[in-house]
Amino acid sequence: MRQMEADVVVVACGMSGLCAATQAQESLNATGGGTVVAFEKSGTVGGAANMGMAFLAIESQLQKENMTNDFTLDDAFNFFMEYTHWRSDAKLVRRWFNMSASTVEWVQKMGVEFLGVFKYFKNSHCTQHMVKAPGTNKPTERCAATMIQKIHEYAKEIGVEIELHTSVKEILTGSQGQVRGVLAVTDDGEEIECLCNCVIVATGGMGNNVDMIEQYMGWKWGEDMFTFRIPGLDGDGMNMVWAIGGKKAPVNMEVTYNTPGTTDVFKTLSEVMRQPNLMVNLDGKRFLNEALMDNTTYTGNSLLLQKKHMGISIIDSKIVEYYKEHGLDYITYHHGIKTMDKWDYEKELYFSGAKSAAENSVFASDDKDVSYGDHIERNFFECQSLEEVAEVTGVNLKNLKKTIEEYNAMCNGWANGYDWQFTKDHRFLKPITTAPYYVARHFPSGYGSLGGIQVNENMQVLNNDLDPIPGLYSCGTDSATVFADSYCFYNPGSTMSYAINSGRIAGMECVKYMDSDEFIDPEE
Repeated sequence: MRQMEADVVVVACGMSGLCAATQAQESLNATGGGTVVAFEKSGTVGGAANMGMAFLAIESQLQKENMTNDFTLDDAFNFFMEYTHWRSDAKLVRRWFNMSASTVEWVQKMGVEFLGVFKYFKNSHCTQHMVKAPGTNKPTERCAATMIQKIHEYAKEIGVEIELHTSVKEILTGSQGQVRGVLAVTDDGEEIECLCNCVIVATGGMGNNVDMIEQYMGWKWGEDMFTFRIPGLDGDGMNMVWAIGGKKAPVNMEVTYNTPGTTDVFKTLSEVMRQPNLMVNLDGKRFLNEALMDNTTYTGNSLLLQKKHMGISIIDSKIVEYYKEHGLDYITYHHGIKTMDKWDYEKELYFSGAKSAAENSVFASDDKDVSYGDHIERNFFECQSLEEVAEVTGVNLKNLKKTIEEYNAMCNGWANGYDWQFTKDHRFLKPITTAPYYVARHFPSGYGSLGGIQVNENMQVLNNDLDPIPGLYSCGTDSATVFADSYCFYNPGSTMSYAINSGRIAGMECVKYMDSDEFIDPEE
């Protein structure tokens, strides 16, 4: 067994772990030096954040320069705490928000550039600091990978040691329950014992562990929940912390929604079918104000209450023609879909090669033995009658016809409609009258889990008595209990922002702990 020593060990090197290691090394270097070792079981750093684009900050210099700083720290704090019904740790939320502006400057000094500050949807707050990808001045999918590269380079430059292809299997503790090291193993089978003063757990949650998702959330992946299956996010950090007495915190999911098999490949189809038009459940009844479909959390939450967690969005040929002439009601920068130019092309491509597209979907797993059933293979349909709609989707035909009749009455000829059921804005009341009908089945999806490890505002892991476990910290998704029961898309960029800032806090606080009266020698 190979022996190692460090002041701080970071378990996993995704966004939160990378930032924790970098901040800890900075803090050590400023106080006389020390060693930070980060173990990462994959061959790359950054984890799920490589798929990201932006992170939240409040009252940053960039917001001031873009004149988007009307959403103050106090506004953000009060809004977030009201949104979570004060089920979040107020001290941690405040510390995170207060630090966020300085974090923009922290990554800028490493060479990270930003395009500006953006909203996620019309009614969200302007908090997303969009990373600039090389060679473009437009928002680009997965542009956060550029930021990760810069942080990684800086981390190595200041002395962080990163051990790739190495999985931590156990956290070691001393006689007083204090952290004293970790046991790890390389992909080649070499065992490592690394003794240290502090451990920071940042393994990214359990979003790839279908058994844990079902156990803690009650959802069956591939049947009624479709998440990003990012390899490595298996809940191992949570299980290691729980094994040594860390308190189990409630586990949540960053719930969104999608049409499996279309989202990443057929972007125009996906965006058109996410417009604020009629949506029903399998009973053929409306269940939400469809104007909220741009808020993916609210829509995902609503879907979770329906049979088979399914919603069926319906438009007709006249709505298609309206969008071709006037453009979409909702435009998002994530897919960059502003016109219907590719509608006919993608529609033809979908019906000729839906299966191959599904296999390349970002929602698909690397596991070859996973059965996706019909959900992925066919979730978008062109129908010549309502009878055909019912046949291909399973929706109750009698109720569907009644719902459409009532809905069309609400529309009142497109212009002066009133939604007496859910008060949808009359601008989005477009009747369903003329075949062919275009139909998409929507299901809840998730960007990953949130929470599981209970921490305080210093990112210290707490035991069942809510006392800190000496020397043990957690950051990022593993500890993201602040989002309570519903992810807050009104403050866009929150996941990555929490990852970066909680990582920085953990890195700062573990170094403070080693110089404090509370420090317990690992060998005692």
